[in-house]
Amino acid sequence: MDIEDTRKGQVKESLQKKDIHEGWESAYRTPENEKFYELAFDWIIHNITPPADSLFLDAGCGNCSHSIHLAKRGFKVQAVDFSESVLGMAEENVRLRGFTERIKIQREDLTALSFENETFSHILCWGVLMHIPDVEKAIGELARVLKPGGILIISEGNMYELQSIVLNVYRLLTGKKMEEFKRTPTGIERWKQTPVGSLFVRQADIGWLVKRLEKQGLVVKKRIAGQFTELYTKVSHPILQKLIHRFNNFWFRYIRIPYLSFVNILILQKI
Repeated sequence: MDIEDTRKGQVKESLQKKDIHEGWESAYRTPENEKFYELAFDWIIHNITPPADSLFLDAGCGNCSHSIHLAKRGFKVQAVDFSESVLGMAEENVRLRGFTERIKIQREDLTALSFENETFSHILCWGVLMHIPDVEKAIGELARVLKPGGILIISEGNMYELQSIVLNVYRLLTGKKMEEFKRTPTGIERWKQTPVGSLFVRQADIGWLVKRLEKQGLVVKKRIAGQFTELYTKVSHPILQKLIHRFNNFWFRYIRIPYLSFVNILILQKI
């Protein structure tokens, strides 16, 4: 087994741990963030206009918070994730929110989905590809299970975002240790050490991602900014956090320019 296979195994092992998902939930499933997600999903649904009761695949569903955003808007969801521990959290979340009839949950590996070709007319993949080393295989699987004319919604980190530039300048000026990053054709990658093991993280080269999606027959219909920054995870003062969230919501409502934003949202259609 080579080093890349070993690391892929480490990622899968880390993603099985409940602590990883609880940390993400604590950082991102906050009332202020929920305001942003409500804005984002309203905009997405308005722009793709799916028929009522359309079935979405939530690829990499985590605790099903985004599946719930879809279910609240009248859609059915097949939610899948690799981690058995997070699927337990997802089942409890869906049950407490009263969406067990609209959201079905099962374990899947995004690099080897069990679904037949052209199963889904709509797929959501939100903040997931960034943690998959073999991203091309995952892209191929998403394209394979999407119907012709179907819509794929992807939210991914952007390697050219302003936040990293500012943080890296700050680290240089203050003498703080720089994290080890590797530039690859797919983006900027790093192996982050956590208390439960190695976690793979990628800020995508969105241009590369778009080209690979086009090779799979997926054409970009919309590309906009998601959250402009995630600096709210770096500061502890509640007033600063609130100001950052308000700026993110303002940027998404009125500007949406993606190129320096921390997150980009892509809406693609399969031809």
